[in-house]
Amino acid sequence: MSSTKSQLNAQHCRDFVSTLHTTPYDAINPAAVNLPSPFVVCIIGGRGAAGGGLARAYARAGASGLILAARTRTALEETAKEVRSINPSSKVIVSECDITSESHVKSLAETVKTEFNGRLDVVIVNSGYSGPMITDVVQESPEDYRNAFDVNTIGVFYAAHHLLPLLVATNSAAMSFIAINSMAAPTVSGPFAHAHYCVSKAAQARLIEMINEQYSAKGIFCSSVHPGGMRSDFLRGAPEWLFKLLVDSPDLVGAFCLWLTSPINSERRRQVLNGRFLSCKWDVVELEARFDEILEKDLLRFRLAVE
Repeated sequence: MSSTKSQLNAQHCRDFVSTLHTTPYDAINPAAVNLPSPFVVCIIGGRGAAGGGLARAYARAGASGLILAARTRTALEETAKEVRSINPSSKVIVSECDITSESHVKSLAETVKTEFNGRLDVVIVNSGYSGPMITDVVQESPEDYRNAFDVNTIGVFYAAHHLLPLLVATNSAAMSFIAINSMAAPTVSGPFAHAHYCVSKAAQARLIEMINEQYSAKGIFCSSVHPGGMRSDFLRGAPEWLFKLLVDSPDLVGAFCLWLTSPINSERRRQVLNGRFLSCKWDVVELEARFDEILEKDLLRFRLAVE
């Protein structure tokens, strides 16, 4: 595939619907959602911009339990304090967890069993790694390439391996496994095409497709979600031209993921979007209008074109 065609495909993915949002809007307003109780959500990467946005959305919707996991406990406590102020009745647990360590992720699963009697309705893997944006594999750091796969791909596998059984055992109407991905996944050329990040995110999206194939019959919903462009520690040190483009609210990805995983009026949404690559920026009403087309053409999946 030529660079021009790949750039067009990435652009078409970004603009899959006409209306793109930067902040939450009425159709995905967390305050308008009343989650059933009990309802337990585990957010791996539950700190920083996106992690805070995700936690706030589920707290506003009345989640009875939240597990916030990340490597740094201090930052998690800040998010937990904010969540408790939004929803004082929610049980909030913080857990130090390095997603690149299988033993840490296994311990996280044990925490769910201990603190919530094994109940788990939604898992969101928000952990991510990116080094400098160097668009030359000779100049890119092998360490960055290895670290990107450890966090973005292998870590998501660890989360699926140890937490999917808890979702299945809970057998709720929600049962969702979401990976926060990136528009870097379909990108192979241009100023954003740094191999370690783009390739590891594409592999992550493929893993989500495989989880869908293996677990949809057991009631699991899964998806890869682009979180928009937000100013966060993750992009600390980004070039100034890129920083100016980061205008999306962290609350947008939280509201979108809540809409995606809410069990309320969800049958059609889960049927159509299971296993697919989505963007939190897409207007959900316009997205719903394309549901028949998505199924008919099997859109929003990675594929190898063979003529």
